[in-house]
Amino acid sequence: MHAIILAGASGQDDFARRHGTSNKALIPIGSKPMFAHVLGALLDSTLIQTIVAVGPVADLVRFTEPRVTFIEDSGDMVSNCLTAVRALPGSERVVVVTADIPMLTPRVLESYLASIADKEGDFFYPIISKETNERQYPGVKRTYATLREGTFTGGNLSVINVAVAERIGSRMREFVALRKSVLGLGSLIGLKFLFKLLAGQLSIAEVEQRMSDLMGCKWVAVVCPYPEIGTDIDKDSDLDIARRILAGA
Repeated sequence: MHAIILAGASGQDDFARRHGTSNKALIPIGSKPMFAHVLGALLDSTLIQTIVAVGPVADLVRFTEPRVTFIEDSGDMVSNCLTAVRALPGSERVVVVTADIPMLTPRVLESYLASIADKEGDFFYPIISKETNERQYPGVKRTYATLREGTFTGGNLSVINVAVAERIGSRMREFVALRKSVLGLGSLIGLKFLFKLLAGQLSIAEVEQRMSDLMGCKWVAVVCPYPEIGTDIDKDSDLDIARRILAGA
């Protein structure tokens, strides 16, 4: 498989600036920046052939490896992803990972990919239970949604069928733009569906079906036991946890 690392920054990254960088992917954790932890996990995996990293090339090019191509950040996460897909050799599925999950390891990556290898689908999205997250990372603060099967947070390591990437790009851009607006999301996914989601009345299967209808492809939620995938670094408390775990790494 091929992989994409999204290390772009949208607008002013106040969190990064507080830690002395222009992009949070460059914040040091242990002996190297956040980006390098994620890149290392992909390079050390036997399942990943080539990698396209999208971000500030002048800052990332020092991590040049024969299997890695760098593309300049356009400021738009969806456009960055599509540009990277076009730069990859032909394949059916591609791994898309953000640069802010530094606890990712080759073992976790390979176990997650093995769990979906025989599943049918076009867009695989990991969800991790609150219990799993808090057991491994006590005190971690995440945004959760309660479904009939439990309470989950989303992960930052998706697998996409390349054949549908262009088609779902515009819809994904809408989700990204409206992700912090309840009314905006309601207009996109339907207020009735949104209210049932907020009330914890939906099952995983119902969410999968609604997302599949909206995206025009088969969307699959993958319940996985890997909080490394669901613990992205976007605030000081997250950074404290990562630095404690990865000290010296």
